[in-house]
Amino acid sequence: MMKNRQTTIWIRRFGAGCAAALLAVGCIKNDIPYEIVPGNVTSMEIRGAESLTLDNTARTIDLVLADTVDLRHVYLEDFRITPEARIIDNMTFQELDTLDSYYLDLTQGGEQYVIPSIETDPYTFTVITYQDYLWTLRATQNIERVFRLSPEQQIGEARFSVTRCSVGASVPESVPLTEIDIQELKLGPSNATMAWKAPDGTLVENVDVRTIHDFTFPQHFIVKFFDITQEWVVAVEQSKQYILDLSVNPWAKFAYFSAQGLTSAGECGFQVRPAGAGDDAWSAVADVEVDGTSFSGKATGLQPATNYEVRGVIGDNYGDPVAFTTDGMPEIPNLSLDQWTLDKTTWYPYADAANSYWATGNKGVTMSNKPSNTTPSDVTVNGTGKAAKLVTLGGIPIAKIAAGNLFVGDFVMNGLPTTLPAMRKCPKFGRPYTGRPTSLSGWFQYTSATIDIAADDKLPELKAKIGDPDQCHIYISLENWGGAAERPLGTGVPTLSDASVLGCGEFYTDQTVDKYTPFKIDIQYKNVADKPTHVVLVATSSRWGGDFCGGSGSVLYVDGLELGFD
Repeated sequence: MMKNRQTTIWIRRFGAGCAAALLAVGCIKNDIPYEIVPGNVTSMEIRGAESLTLDNTARTIDLVLADTVDLRHVYLEDFRITPEARIIDNMTFQELDTLDSYYLDLTQGGEQYVIPSIETDPYTFTVITYQDYLWTLRATQNIERVFRLSPEQQIGEARFSVTRCSVGASVPESVPLTEIDIQELKLGPSNATMAWKAPDGTLVENVDVRTIHDFTFPQHFIVKFFDITQEWVVAVEQSKQYILDLSVNPWAKFAYFSAQGLTSAGECGFQVRPAGAGDDAWSAVADVEVDGTSFSGKATGLQPATNYEVRGVIGDNYGDPVAFTTDGMPEIPNLSLDQWTLDKTTWYPYADAANSYWATGNKGVTMSNKPSNTTPSDVTVNGTGKAAKLVTLGGIPIAKIAAGNLFVGDFVMNGLPTTLPAMRKCPKFGRPYTGRPTSLSGWFQYTSATIDIAADDKLPELKAKIGDPDQCHIYISLENWGGAAERPLGTGVPTLSDASVLGCGEFYTDQTVDKYTPFKIDIQYKNVADKPTHVVLVATSSRWGGDFCGGSGSVLYVDGLELGFD
């Protein structure tokens, strides 16, 4: 069963009799705005899916298909969407919720048996409520293709081109092309057949590829699966270099290296030197790991924003030098928290409002005729400058509570919000930032009050209850917003499972600490390659203050914040 659509109501707010009466009167101007109804996909079943993940925040469907599934006929068995919503396949313009069965063509009608790039040709659906919500299907099919020679011959990994149906491998010049030793060759999915096309044109079924040695010219193989026939070209070339495809991923004070090579020819490693230095300036990278025909390492102790060169080494063989530049160490403005501005009764954590990087919820608090609850303090670590003092206040209209908060971003109000959802929309977390720090450290002092207020109905989900000790919370997140003007996560606490989050870390405690104590947050990253577009940094005197839950009287002091790049 696939139909999900419930009875469609033409006019949701009025009965049929009322609608008829309105029509009898004549044309009436409708000034009532449509309600906001999210277009969610709550479940989906696809035959042959090895994994399927739905993200109703990013509106993405991450799908991994078994290699035996025909990309042109992917069976959508079932799904569930927002009640009374509709869902449209934007490739075929079919309304899926009216059908009993449906097949997706993930090749999008292309001539080649591949999934088009999500960057240029994404497969999308639109879920329609009162608004339109665009969903993106991010599908992959992991067909394991292998071309492996003996370890004594193969330099690096084989190079596959699925669109051209070709694969190539490299061997040293000392290896004759008439004596190639194939260990394994697999060119299609697990349900494919493969035949060798001999030089005279004869097709040899079920050939033992280990008997094919002459690669003076490329060899041809016929691969068949479903109703598809592909002719693959398999080539071997000789190389003077034992080291190929050296890649560099530089950070501020360290860099990751990886290379392909004839790893069986000797000890593998990397050497680094400042750009333009002599041969005596090369220094070896410690702790190099070898995995098959690949090897990798990490150079430490580098200087930020500096030009270097690296080369791979296998035994007495040296690769060509590759130039790279380490990242800079961009700072977050006013990270010392020394700069503050007072406007009547409202404190702001910056010296110049036109160049603000930080924000607080003070504006909302003072509009409620309460004093600012995030303020500068002379109680600092070293007795100079300022620290930030964050206090959780009770007695706030509607929300009942306001946690002291300090965050990188903005606080936007158009009048005093009158509902909890409207209040949640005021903080706008995040500012542009491209650095990749590895830690956030500083000093804190905390008085934990007992949680006594919970204005929000989400309290059971927060794993907190009235009577528990309150917790302070400090976290940092490096994110890629993908061109969005506002944070995809809103004010959500980041995790590495969030699509826009590249790296994050947090610190929290429910313990009262009556003197300044150091803390350090190690930032964990998803991978070593991606770079952020924005940073989110938040400190609050009540961990669940964003859901209007906390202990009146909790006080957090924060001072001496510092980013680490080691």
